[in-house]
Amino acid sequence: MPERKNKFLNTQVQDLEIAGVYKDLDANLLNLIRTNKINPKPLMICSGSTSSGCAAKDHWTLDLRYRFKKVEFYPAQNEVLIEAGVDMKTLIEELKDHKRSFPIGISGSTGIGYILTGGISPLSRKYGLAIDQIKELGGYWANGEKFKLKKPLHSSSKDHLVQWKALCGAAPFLAIITHIKLKTHQLKPLGVWETTLEPEQLAETISISEQWPIQASLYWMWGETIKAFGVYEFKENYSEKGFTEIINEVPKSDDFKTSQIEDLTQLNRFNLPIPSDSFNQNKYSEVVGILGPPLRNKSYELVKTIEKLMQNKPNPSCYISAQQLGGATMTEVKNLSSFVHRNSMWKPWITGTWEAGNNEQRKKSLDWIENGWIELEKYFPGVHLAQIHPHLHWHQKEIKAAFKAWLPELQQLKSKFDPEGILLPL
Repeated sequence: MPERKNKFLNTQVQDLEIAGVYKDLDANLLNLIRTNKINPKPLMICSGSTSSGCAAKDHWTLDLRYRFKKVEFYPAQNEVLIEAGVDMKTLIEELKDHKRSFPIGISGSTGIGYILTGGISPLSRKYGLAIDQIKELGGYWANGEKFKLKKPLHSSSKDHLVQWKALCGAAPFLAIITHIKLKTHQLKPLGVWETTLEPEQLAETISISEQWPIQASLYWMWGETIKAFGVYEFKENYSEKGFTEIINEVPKSDDFKTSQIEDLTQLNRFNLPIPSDSFNQNKYSEVVGILGPPLRNKSYELVKTIEKLMQNKPNPSCYISAQQLGGATMTEVKNLSSFVHRNSMWKPWITGTWEAGNNEQRKKSLDWIENGWIELEKYFPGVHLAQIHPHLHWHQKEIKAAFKAWLPELQQLKSKFDPEGILLPL
């Protein structure tokens, strides 16, 4: 039976008056889905509970964190099967026992939504996106039909290829995924550096990083100050010429420091340049992630654009960040995922925040996000749907920017597998 309350990590979602929570995808819920008796629609899906899209006012949420907790490692194939309620920190900790790893993002709190919407990691330049590691998907289409798909071969049917491509990057619109099987990688030590930068130093660092080897990546965050962080995967131990060369050439300030970590869960130790109360229960936020190609000689121009945006941010907790792609994310076999922006080297995201219940602040922050998006889309024309916003007026714009020419075919699949609109609108 569904329950009325649940604990979500996203503070905005936690405060919503939702219809209730389903804690299992059982015969009763499947019958409601198949007979189109979910009301109101869509049914919201929660795996990590960090997104503003995991619940909605007066809607039902299926929370996969209760029932779908299995993690099973297959040593002969170096693959791991995880159910949909497993967060990325748990995945990494389980794999560590086998001296294996997986390219999670900068937060261990996210669920499989991180993987299914693309999954950009500090290790993506070497290993590819999280969706590129998927070997098998299983669950239920939004019409209630059960399925299990393995990664297509050259001999696979067109239907198999199209369905796989759709689920790898657009699954939240089409299906409830209950398990995925993933390729894993050898666990290797990481070198990390961080420093505070001035705007021109950031532009220089961005320009330098576009020439880095694929085992290195840049992450920067512009809040009250600008902080840059670099991650480098060593081959065996914490001593490598490539890492030394990078830390010698990057601009730095007096607070520059390096550290050694065992896995990506330890990236949470970063000192973020935003107020410490930004993640408390009195703050709400929304995020738009955008994608674009290498900047080459435009990094200084970009930084000036961002500097103007930051001068007009509506409150101190608003910020703009970016992660680096490239390398393996650009060379993955085409047409096997809905992540169509394979030419991208940068994923910036714009975060607007406001005090709970303050509608004026909310409007100013959402306007600031949207204006920032407009200002930056000449550099970053794509969208990464790590956060989906059906509750905001820009939803159609983000959908079109995320899927481009692939969208009409996705919409055809939507009409086939979700004719009643049980899941998020596409």
